[in-house]
Amino acid sequence: MKAVRVPRHRAEEVRRLAERIGAKDRSRLIVSSGEFVEIPILEGFERYFEGFEIVEQKNPVFAKKANIFEILKEKIPRELHDFIPRRYKIVGDIILVKIPENLESYKHIIGRELLRIHKRCKAVWRDMGKEGMLRKPKVELIAGSGSETIHRENGCLFKLDVREVMFSVGNQGERMRMARIVGDDEVVVDMFAGIGYFSIPIAVHAKPRKIYAIEINPSSYRFLLENIKLNRVDNIIPILGDSRFVSPEGVADRVIMGHIFCHEFLPVAISCLRDEGVIHYHESVPEKIIDRPIKRIENACRKMGKRVKVLNFRKVKNYSPGVIHVVVDAYVF
Repeated sequence: MKAVRVPRHRAEEVRRLAERIGAKDRSRLIVSSGEFVEIPILEGFERYFEGFEIVEQKNPVFAKKANIFEILKEKIPRELHDFIPRRYKIVGDIILVKIPENLESYKHIIGRELLRIHKRCKAVWRDMGKEGMLRKPKVELIAGSGSETIHRENGCLFKLDVREVMFSVGNQGERMRMARIVGDDEVVVDMFAGIGYFSIPIAVHAKPRKIYAIEINPSSYRFLLENIKLNRVDNIIPILGDSRFVSPEGVADRVIMGHIFCHEFLPVAISCLRDEGVIHYHESVPEKIIDRPIKRIENACRKMGKRVKVLNFRKVKNYSPGVIHVVVDAYVF
């Protein structure tokens, strides 16, 4: 875990910078070490602190979080304690929480308590999953007001409305990984761009020649346009439409397939590449058939007369019990 080691008299200045660009790791506390202060930062932001020492914290001090379970168990009958949510996510200044049907009559209490804990947040929405291929959120307001927010992450701004589009906080590491591995002057095709989940960090932190950001959902596309302006990037070419029909052919050095149910689009991704290139293919896969994503890529390449070399196969996060979200980095030639 990285931290910036700065002299005490520069600590406030550097802390403000880390806060402003979204680099500060809020899960850890700032600690003192003699005449120096260690300010915890997220991976990928080291280059913003040139002139200061970047250290690896061996014994980080974590911020103590209010335990929502301990608070709610005083307000909810004992027989329902097993159903009390212990986790939730914060997107911008909005909280999203999953609440089982058993606690339907307590949903507003849960919402009010979450707002009490997180005073900077303005609303709590009940997360009831996603609907359809466009993955439209199914949500319900249970406390506060407002659904539109600006989420800050890795020095990028993402404007969205939680009623219209989803935002996966758990994919933060993968978004930043993409920004680090895109080479200078590359052409990237982002086949399922959403509001700019991958396109924006790549445009902000890397130096691609251009990024074709394709999105089929008009609501997501509208926020993609806003986020391009918010982040002041000029190398993203937004395209509204179905990537099966509007993806540019033979232009890309790299193709991002960030939708976890997109194996039928693999031939299109291969067609986007120049003679060779890299495809980052995401899939939700049961652990029992963990090699399925690789087999799907190999089969698609074989049918199109291409060869493939797997460069990387990694877990992004847990999707559901026994099912994981993975990404395959495949070199196609």
